[in-house]
Amino acid sequence: MRKFVVIITLLYTAVAVAALGFILNWFREGLTLGESLIVTTLLLSIPAVLFVAVIAWWKDNEWLAVVLVAIIFGSIWYVAKTHHAAYGEWLPSFASAEVETSGNAVLNTNGQNISYRLELHNPGTVAHREYLVVTRSGQERRIRLPVFDDTRSGYVSAKTPNDWIVLHPTENVDLFRAETGRFLFVRKSFRVNLRTGEVTSL
Repeated sequence: MRKFVVIITLLYTAVAVAALGFILNWFREGLTLGESLIVTTLLLSIPAVLFVAVIAWWKDNEWLAVVLVAIIFGSIWYVAKTHHAAYGEWLPSFASAEVETSGNAVLNTNGQNISYRLELHNPGTVAHREYLVVTRSGQERRIRLPVFDDTRSGYVSAKTPNDWIVLHPTENVDLFRAETGRFLFVRKSFRVNLRTGEVTSL
């Protein structure tokens, strides 16, 4: 029984930590609501599993092993259910994403040179994501923009960066207004804080 407890605990902990790293992309990107629920579940389940596993191993108790299995499979079920509700898939895909880019545009404003582009990840699928990638002072920042509402949103490949995205400066050196271009079949505008990554739809 102790061997079973050790094996299932180590397997679950390894899988949970790997899933956290994949979802968080090692903290490069902000979290959506669905991802936040998944991350919270994993962060709560790992210490709970370790705690029950230690007691089950120490007392060599079959009922505690059953509780351990219930916690593990319960958290796996909830994570898969939440992921399916958010992205239409039961499990994250580890395959490389299809990415299309607008190409880099350059903006000189408020004494700073800014390079930016829009990236479309998995366009036309339920797992689609859109990122504004900004480089200033030699540092790159990826900011998720909710450009497409669903998989039916269309686009034409960009000939110039402005076909997809245009950044407009404001009086605040960190705040910019981002507008979608004519080759994206949605007209949207966002207020983007390049320092914090906060995005507000206008």
